[in-house]
Amino acid sequence: MTPMTVWITADQCLPRHPALLGADPATTTILMIESIACWRERRYHKRKLVLVFAAMRGYADDLRAAGWRVDYYAERDAYEAPLAEHLARYRPVRVAMMAQSEYGVDQRLSAAVAAHGLTMEIVPHANFISTAADFDALFTPTRARVTMETFYRRMRVKTGLLMDGNAPAGGTWNLDRENRRPPKRGMTLPPEPLPPQRPHIRAAIAMVEHHFSDHPGTIGDFDIPTTRADALAYADDFFTIRLAGFGAYEDAMLRGERRMYHSRLSAPINLGLLHPLELCERAELAYRSGTAPLASVEGFIRQLIGWREFIWQTYWRVMPDYRTRNALAATLPVPAFYRDGNTSMACVGSALEATLELGWAHHIQRLMILGNFALLAGCEPQAMTDWFWEMYVDGYDWVMVPNVIGMTLYADGGIVGTKPYAASANYINRMSDYCRGCRYDPKQTVGDDACPFNALYWDFLARHEATFAANPRMVPSVRAWQAKEPAWQSAVRARAAALRTRVREGGRI
Repeated sequence: MTPMTVWITADQCLPRHPALLGADPATTTILMIESIACWRERRYHKRKLVLVFAAMRGYADDLRAAGWRVDYYAERDAYEAPLAEHLARYRPVRVAMMAQSEYGVDQRLSAAVAAHGLTMEIVPHANFISTAADFDALFTPTRARVTMETFYRRMRVKTGLLMDGNAPAGGTWNLDRENRRPPKRGMTLPPEPLPPQRPHIRAAIAMVEHHFSDHPGTIGDFDIPTTRADALAYADDFFTIRLAGFGAYEDAMLRGERRMYHSRLSAPINLGLLHPLELCERAELAYRSGTAPLASVEGFIRQLIGWREFIWQTYWRVMPDYRTRNALAATLPVPAFYRDGNTSMACVGSALEATLELGWAHHIQRLMILGNFALLAGCEPQAMTDWFWEMYVDGYDWVMVPNVIGMTLYADGGIVGTKPYAASANYINRMSDYCRGCRYDPKQTVGDDACPFNALYWDFLARHEATFAANPRMVPSVRAWQAKEPAWQSAVRARAAALRTRVREGGRI
């Protein structure tokens, strides 16, 4: 009879936790610690804090119901004292945990256990489908960079998802071109489900309001699932009434419609409540049974086994120096209006409204509105990474570092993406209704009434002209800038300089 401790941390609420597989409930104690100090290191959105603490408490309840002994330390300052209390009380011979999702945390927690004369046993993270070997095998002496598309195809073959023998279902791997339909005026979208407000959620809300009252965001009607049962019900809603429309309108944006057809499953997935493979298999079943079109299903599966897995593997391959990269030498601070939503730009205001209220905005709002503005203006990558990490309920270091440093701000020089996701107001006007009635005119580039995205877009090309002239995907844009009249170029750059100064000085736009 060997007493054992399994230490489970905040984002590890897996229904089949790998450190518990084969463990004996009679001799195993599960350790869970709420560290107020840890979650005060950054100004996390209140909804994110409620989600994390509620999920931990709900998970502990489920573990107890399944027959496990849980030693739970609620509302403690740091984790060191509760760890010492637990080890003194239960005297385990073995301590195990699942690998952490953030770089460096395995070592930190292992050192804390080692200070008590014990060795931490670490089992691999179990909420991903790919392995480091899957990713590393794609690199060769002549291929120093692997694209998401190359990795995604390998994952399709590995999982068999949407495969007809050795060929992709429908005859093509990627249907992204079918996923860019602009929104229809007056389109009706499904109602938003509201998971039950269970006691552990109400307790977590009270805790957050007590300990984190100065943090940004609002809690409101908390609508994020915090247990596996509620997460599965939330997924049912997506697969039943949203998946079919997801593909066509994946990139569309509408005022007042924050979710559109998106699943909003990233938060429960990243907590471990849902596994990406079970969701992909259900999505494929919808295609095979004829209840959802291939473009919708392929787009959903690509986000999970393509992009999510690619981001995870990239993070672990390039850290820790990757976090400090700033290939475009961007230096502006996070715009002041990103903190309070006080802007006259309708598109940015709408995305910030969703962010501040929900701790969530769909990926096009994040990438092509908030990220695009930060890219064009030249906001400092590390500060923007921290902002995204703090503000979004599904954000963790492994999520935000490659997504913001790489995909959004091109600060890695092209490791994650082959080109910057830079766009003028034309893209926003085509893919949304934000420009109608906006204070700024999407058709103008200079002047006080001109959309800021336009001048900033051209100025971005001008500032990095030499860099982008060597990028085949950016050459047409660079040449378009070079073909403009010098007087127009000067007016554009003056307008952009004024906008950038306003951001630097904490002004409003």
